[in-house]
Amino acid sequence: MKKECSRRIVTALAVVSLLVLALPAWAQQGGIQVKCLDASGNAVKDVKVVVFNLLTQKAKDAKSNSQGIAAFNKLDDGIYRVVGRKEGFAPALYEFVEVKGSSGSAALKLEAGADRKFYFEDPLIEKNAAALLQQGMQASQQSNFPEAEKLLRQALEINPSLAEGLYYLGVVQLQQSRFDDAAATWKQAESLAEVLKALPVPAGQPNSYEAIAQNVQKLLPQMPVFKAEAAFKQKKYAEAAALYAEAAKTVQGDPDLYGNMGRALAQAGKYDEALAAVGRALELKPGDASLASLQKTITGMKENEAIKKAQVVLDEGSKMLQSGDAAGALAKFEEANRLASEKQPVIWRQIGRAQGKLGRQEEAEAAFRKSIELAPAANVGEYQMSFAQFYLDIKKFEQAVDVMADPRSAGDRSPEQVLMELAARVKNQEPRLAEAALERVIKLNPDNADAHYDLGRLYFAEGKEKDARTLELLNRFVEIGTDPDKLDDAKGLLIVVSKRSK
Repeated sequence: MKKECSRRIVTALAVVSLLVLALPAWAQQGGIQVKCLDASGNAVKDVKVVVFNLLTQKAKDAKSNSQGIAAFNKLDDGIYRVVGRKEGFAPALYEFVEVKGSSGSAALKLEAGADRKFYFEDPLIEKNAAALLQQGMQASQQSNFPEAEKLLRQALEINPSLAEGLYYLGVVQLQQSRFDDAAATWKQAESLAEVLKALPVPAGQPNSYEAIAQNVQKLLPQMPVFKAEAAFKQKKYAEAAALYAEAAKTVQGDPDLYGNMGRALAQAGKYDEALAAVGRALELKPGDASLASLQKTITGMKENEAIKKAQVVLDEGSKMLQSGDAAGALAKFEEANRLASEKQPVIWRQIGRAQGKLGRQEEAEAAFRKSIELAPAANVGEYQMSFAQFYLDIKKFEQAVDVMADPRSAGDRSPEQVLMELAARVKNQEPRLAEAALERVIKLNPDNADAHYDLGRLYFAEGKEKDARTLELLNRFVEIGTDPDKLDDAKGLLIVVSKRSK
């Protein structure tokens, strides 16, 4: 669930204006009024202004008058790019003005300089922007986020209307926990994509601009959640709990938010508040097994406070384990185990962890199994997850899946259902475990469309080295899937994978 600063927004060249939608109408018929200004805000006369309709591929030109105005009347509906040139000035660009029956306006700011070409006037310049975009995405996939941001900004300096570049810049900013920057950048990407999605798309091809707009619309409301997850990951549990509470006001009625709030509060030692939060989650999602398990876990944490002597020794051992003294920690855990009459699953779990750190796999496995045996029925899943984590740490993913698919916690659910629920629960915290679970589902049922989609998205996030498998999974989902939103998303991802695989 949780997996991964001066505030700046993407800027264009000094002579380039960023996307601004049509301003209020100034005439009865569709048209554009262009105002040409110098660096001091004074009107510039005799600027050759060209408006180009991206839909019809037709252009019109006019000279600015003494007030610096170039007027274009009776224009076809469409998306217009506005360019102004005059000797002694660098060219100015305004993208885009949208004309739909009414009129819009644009302001061109001209600064002293020489003429030059824009990205749409020279294929080599546009190709350079595309190359920088790809390099930025590759750097992001390698988790080199500062380098990725630098490359993406360079691409956007060349082509400020590169919606995909803005989208991925927002992703990179999010990965650096610059949430406000990411939100601002995504809003720019959405605004741009909302305009450009009107452009014609080749038959049979998905509209990448529409996909960008839809993705941003899904991601922006989740920003408080991203902030909370980052705080939790940094072990700022009180802050994480407050952020989850804030997110719950924005995304109302979401039991997962209250569950996560409960986890954060419990980690902060506020057990009563944690139980209240989980209780609210269960009101929203009655009978949910994972929430009930969490409730029992927190109750157990609270009850453990009563086992004072054992708890003190257990805490001492836990600190030693965290500091790297596994042998000393094991001695403390065994002492705590004797004090607790060897009946506390949490102590057996810690014994398993210490044995694992000492490389004693069989003893660790036995201790983890004992912790699961002693755990209350509602808490079995939690202790299974700890056992599974032991296997994850030594890269034994299949054994981790075996642990989590133990029928003792399955009830009347099928193995396929258990594995799907496991993957959904851990995909953000432990994506490798989710991947192994979904691969097992596909072996059990090759026609499970959701497994193909979920696994394809996980592999997509891992980067280019997984592209072959990603293509295989998402293409299969497109064949057998029925969910319209997921189909649109899968097709959009296939386009991105195909591009970056070249």
